[in-house]
Amino acid sequence: MTVAVKAAALMAGLVLAAGISAPVAGARPTCQDTATKTICQTNGSVSIKARPGTTAPPANLPVFPWLGMPGRR
Repeated sequence: MTVAVKAAALMAGLVLAAGISAPVAGARPTCQDTATKTICQTNGSVSIKARPGTTAPPANLPVFPWLGMPGRR
């Protein structure tokens, strides 16, 4: 075996050992739902996911009040 093959085998073994010995993420989140957002908490982290009640008009339709409807001429 050449040096390159031995180095590749060593690296593959190290990657395999690291994958086997890595801890499993076992924190289960507790979530609270409200009308507009969901807050999930685990040990040491918080995730806030907001759900907007309204959406903005499409960006490619400019709004000019003196022209009437958005994008209309």
